[in-house]
Amino acid sequence: MSKILQLPWWLDKIIFEDFGAIYEPHPEEVKSNADQTYDFAKIYLGTYFPRSVAEAYYIMSGLLENKEYFDILSKKTELNVFDFCSGMGGEIFGLILIFQEKLPNLKRIQIDAFDANPDYVRYLFHLNRKLKEITNISIEVNINPQCLYVDGEQNLLDLIAYVNCRYHVILSFKALNEFIQQNLFPDENIYYKIANLFFPCLADDGIMLLLDISSKDVRLGRFYPEIMNEGINTFVRENLLCKSIFPYSCNSYENICNGCYMQDRIYISHSKKDKDVSKIAYRIIGQLNFVQQIVKNVSCPKCKAVNQLAGKESPYQN
Repeated sequence: MSKILQLPWWLDKIIFEDFGAIYEPHPEEVKSNADQTYDFAKIYLGTYFPRSVAEAYYIMSGLLENKEYFDILSKKTELNVFDFCSGMGGEIFGLILIFQEKLPNLKRIQIDAFDANPDYVRYLFHLNRKLKEITNISIEVNINPQCLYVDGEQNLLDLIAYVNCRYHVILSFKALNEFIQQNLFPDENIYYKIANLFFPCLADDGIMLLLDISSKDVRLGRFYPEIMNEGINTFVRENLLCKSIFPYSCNSYENICNGCYMQDRIYISHSKKDKDVSKIAYRIIGQLNFVQQIVKNVSCPKCKAVNQLAGKESPYQN
């Protein structure tokens, strides 16, 4: 499957014409988004928002190729989504695009989105309003964007206490590395922590998708995918009612993997850039019985956990 998405014309128009977004990569500045200024928000919208659209679109597209998962989702008329550290919600729009394309019975998506940057939250609010004007989106989308700054454990506990439903999709895209950079939870693996806190909010047939950049943390000297895999593997080993779904190799080898490095490349084209690349790593987990149903007919691909000659992108190859 070619992982090159052409941003839909209507979404391209909204962000670049209506909102004046700017394509201008700033790899260092974007590593810390909570305190970014309003001026930077337009750069984020034009550069990193489209990448998140493509990431969510192709990851979910790959998962929907699984017949068992597709059969479950295709029967639903409403989905509940939770996006932690949503930014401007590029991943939300990626979900909307793939669900519109693949799930004709879906009528409504309810989305709770939380982010620390008030300007990003404001943009997501206006993007949601613009989305309601798009006639070729048949799904009713209700996004509830809210500002939440996390500076300790209590903020996360308050958030869990606040939510009042169980979600079919829980997301966190390219944000958890910022907690590591800030050394906010110095004695904890943030991927383990978020999985552990949010897993009870997952529906019986829901998925939790944690995605992050594939670069190295300067302070720790370790790559974020290694830290993510270490945290998720530890979480599923300690929680017998949870298991990895995707990449499929993680489903097979999570009990022996020590946190290997992996990377996927996804591309987005739009009016300001042809074939912009996003280099990321991700894990999807769910409740044990559901996962066993999903992967029962899946053959295990190669993985560095058992074959050190396997390439860094091999866990994502079908």
